[in-house]
Amino acid sequence: MAKTLSMSLSGAPGFDFSNTQRNMAVTKMGAHAPKVTSTGTTIVAATFKGGVVMGADSRATQGNIIADKNCMKVHKLTDSIYCCGAGTAADLDQVAKMLSGNLRLQELNSGKKARVCTAVRMAKQHLYRYMGYQHLYRYMGYVGAYLLIGGVDPTGSYLFEMSAHGVSMAKPYASEGSGSYAAISILERDFKFAQTEEDAKALVQRALHAGMHGDNASGNSLNLVIIKPEKTVFEGPVVPEFCVQPEKIELEYKFKPGTTTVLKKKEIKYDVIESMDISQ
Repeated sequence: MAKTLSMSLSGAPGFDFSNTQRNMAVTKMGAHAPKVTSTGTTIVAATFKGGVVMGADSRATQGNIIADKNCMKVHKLTDSIYCCGAGTAADLDQVAKMLSGNLRLQELNSGKKARVCTAVRMAKQHLYRYMGYQHLYRYMGYVGAYLLIGGVDPTGSYLFEMSAHGVSMAKPYASEGSGSYAAISILERDFKFAQTEEDAKALVQRALHAGMHGDNASGNSLNLVIIKPEKTVFEGPVVPEFCVQPEKIELEYKFKPGTTTVLKKKEIKYDVIESMDISQ
């Protein structure tokens, strides 16, 4: 006998999705469901010997409209742990506030500095929980927060990349957002393990410039945070030259022949035919 899957949404933790079936039925009757809009962001982070450099642009978009030119995407969680966010601005602000408050309470209760892995665990459990029952119902939403969490604690320096579903991965460098396609090419080309603080800062800035230059939804200015065991330094907003005079700068992307593997080739033969004006 086939088993039927049923669940009760009453009293479920997280968001209330009790109207989902109603919304799906109304959509089948001809009503238009809300459209998903693409948000624009470039966030970048890279590790160096003993610390982490993180940065983000400051442009927030609403569809094809620039809604905010000074949106803060670099959030302080503790004195030595920060996160950069891509996705929905309201979700990012609230998730960062929740993490900051919980980490501060833990520090006060334990008398010790919070660890980066603790912030990552809190964030991934929160995001996975509020993903809700998306695997059962296609149109259910979730918290749109794609995070880069980095910092320094008594055990060392760390950088984690996290999706809005709660999947996390430790990385030496990372980039997220609509401008990450251009930014990650700079990181992959120029990143070096155990690099100096100056090299890491310059690398993050170049990657942000590439994302801001190549993505219309990223731009205006950038903010940086340099996290080291002894201190944390925040810099910004920094306005790149091309944001003021875009016609005077061209970023170069030089890759050696053979960098990209050619999987398939196709030749197209055609003839050039000259047309004659016979209207007169």
